[in-house]
Amino acid sequence: MRFSYALALIFAIIIGAGFWYQSTASICPIPLAYRVGDIAPSFQLSFDEAKARVEQAENHWEESVNRDLFVYDDSAEFTINFIFDERQAQSNAEERERRFLDGQLAENEELFAAVDLAQQEYENLSRSYESRVNQYESRLSEYNQTVQKYNDRGGAPEEEFAQLEKERIALSEEAEGLENTVDELNQFVAKINQLSNEGNRLVDSYNQDVESYNSNFGFAREFTQGDYQGELINIYEFSSDNELQAVLLHEFGHALGINHVEASSSVMYYLLEDVDATPSFSVEDLEAFYAVCGTDTKWDIEARKVIRNILAIFK
Repeated sequence: MRFSYALALIFAIIIGAGFWYQSTASICPIPLAYRVGDIAPSFQLSFDEAKARVEQAENHWEESVNRDLFVYDDSAEFTINFIFDERQAQSNAEERERRFLDGQLAENEELFAAVDLAQQEYENLSRSYESRVNQYESRLSEYNQTVQKYNDRGGAPEEEFAQLEKERIALSEEAEGLENTVDELNQFVAKINQLSNEGNRLVDSYNQDVESYNSNFGFAREFTQGDYQGELINIYEFSSDNELQAVLLHEFGHALGINHVEASSSVMYYLLEDVDATPSFSVEDLEAFYAVCGTDTKWDIEARKVIRNILAIFK
């Protein structure tokens, strides 16, 4: 009779342990064994490149909390897949449009730099012209006064006449030079106007394209770039290495049992913000991790690990 009670008790414990394990298996299942699975060719990402990116995210998590959280295992059931669909196609279109806009912006900046240079050259030439005009008018006035003086006296001595003739020729040449400078200044004005009109046209075109870009792509996106589905992580979209890291870190967090957090700068925020630099964990991210996994190894985590190892034997 006692044997029957003991057997029933053991059976009840096993059933209870199994129910407990099933209901808590997704809570901090460390170390989580994983492998890289399918990689769509459209990503143009080799297996080694994909694995390196995933391991980078793994190391970032582990170094931030000083714990062994993940282990790569070629036989693991948990896979990380790169699935190409309309999201990545949209991301590729966004990247092409961004490169086009960057090219337009560079062209605009180059054109306006040319306008600034032409304007500076015009102003320098204009100042030089005004100075030469003042000097010319002063010399011309002095020449005319001298000529008038000698005319009143009936003519200039031969030596003075030669000097006056020499000055007349020099003044004539300077007047011609000043006329040429006026033509050059007018050419600068025409060039500046042409460049400015072209610059204004490019700015209008750029602004219209930016407005179109913002309409098509300029919105906060919910974390649909990847998802965690219990036994796998699917990566659907990324436009840069930094964004891929953000998506991998986010989905790894879900695989550890961490839910979304409220702080918008967090890796585990439900919206993907613009990722201009290598993503880093916020205080809220780390608090969410420790709330699930504790500050050190807990008995329940170890118990689930033992059960997983036992189950793996019978698979």
